[in-house]
Amino acid sequence: MTEKPTYENFDNLISKTDTEMQRLGWTQAQGQEHLMKYCGVRSRLLLTEEELDNFLLFLQLTDSPPPIP
Repeated sequence: MTEKPTYENFDNLISKTDTEMQRLGWTQAQGQEHLMKYCGVRSRLLLTEEELDNFLLFLQLTDSPPPIP
């Protein structure tokens, strides 16, 4: 059985992704571009809790910012 998402956990994940994006030096536009490419949305608020958790894991495992086109 899957746990129901909670606003508190979702907010916590948003905060953690903010921290990781800052660590990587990502701009808001770079985050939106990644989400559009891999999730089909422009905002983390449109992700499910599981998708947001996966995005956080991706950021945590990333060592350097993506190349700027």
